[in-house]
Amino acid sequence: MNNSISAYKQHLNLQKATFSRIDHDDAMVAIVYHITQPTGEQFILKICPRTQDYLREAYFLKHFAGQLPVPRIIQLVEPEADVDGAILMECLQGKLLTENDVTDTLAYEIGVLLARIHLNRTSGYGDLTKPEDLNPAPRFHFTSKFEEGFAECSHHLPSTLLEQCHRYYDTNIDFLTNVDGSCIIHRDFRPGNIIVHKGKIEGIIDWASGRASFAEEDFCPLEHGEWPIHPSSKKSFLAGYASVRPLPDYRTIMPFLRMSRAFATIGFTVKCETWQTKNSRAYEFNRRFLEAFF
Repeated sequence: MNNSISAYKQHLNLQKATFSRIDHDDAMVAIVYHITQPTGEQFILKICPRTQDYLREAYFLKHFAGQLPVPRIIQLVEPEADVDGAILMECLQGKLLTENDVTDTLAYEIGVLLARIHLNRTSGYGDLTKPEDLNPAPRFHFTSKFEEGFAECSHHLPSTLLEQCHRYYDTNIDFLTNVDGSCIIHRDFRPGNIIVHKGKIEGIIDWASGRASFAEEDFCPLEHGEWPIHPSSKKSFLAGYASVRPLPDYRTIMPFLRMSRAFATIGFTVKCETWQTKNSRAYEFNRRFLEAFF
């Protein structure tokens, strides 16, 4: 694909704008630019090398427009033979959430935000951009994602560890029988995807992984070390969620979800050959987790 900036400048009629690439330590797939027009007007351009990521991002930004604090779409660049799909969106004020930003009050509001996402019930489980593929059982799509990650790890992790993980998965798959779904989930609900400004939530971004699933999945980052918050802030987060809808009892299923998330992360970094470079931190954390799991 042609991801050169000149192609997008032409598509979006932004030939005179300045494009500055935004790099995050834990960025996985998308290519993101901050754009400044000569007038001072600012935008964000998100380029999605994977077409399905583009479709999901556009779907959820449209779905939640006016309901949740998501960036407004300015213009879409549809995927073509020589260019990846991209979304030109408003540039929200503020910065990505950090540990130092999290007060008990803000944690409460973040919990409210997650619950408001989960209020959106769906007709089945799966990718909402392909409603014909939605399945009434959560295990169908969840298992396909696990098997995808397992295959990506199969020539990288020790065979004994792989066998232990798959045996654990097969033994505990029935946890999915009574999950809280089906509903819209963000599937990557963590500080790096929340923008704050002056102590307030300004936006929730990066919807490329969003899907119809079960609410417990969105609590996995909280329990998997991706939310470095204090116990009092976690209590406020959960209280904020419970003020909108009942809090799922996710404790029993969480080891199962954490193992699956670790597999997916390791598999992706191995597939993209970034496990020793830009995604080494995520790789090492999840590799250590799996090795200590049993």
